[in-house]
Amino acid sequence: MAIRDMQPEQIGTTDKLKALKALKDAGYRVEFSASGVPTVICTKAEDISKELKNIKKLLKDIRYIGSFGVRGPRKSDQLTQESAETEEKKEMTA
Repeated sequence: MAIRDMQPEQIGTTDKLKALKALKDAGYRVEFSASGVPTVICTKAEDISKELKNIKKLLKDIRYIGSFGVRGPRKSDQLTQESAETEEKKEMTA
């Protein structure tokens, strides 16, 4: 057995970007965490367990075997979202 066979498989940036795009295309709000892991942001913390099943299926369908994250909203997310909504309203009225 070669040493290479004993090491975990490395997930490339291309695979992570592919997973990120697939999640966004499915309508999820996604970001890269500080460690470069695609992370889905649920609108409510209560939705995490429900969405986790759907996310796992989606990633399995695209053959993504790397790590991913799912988290609830942060206060800073809401501020950012409110700011974006305010900007959109300004653009629509202008």
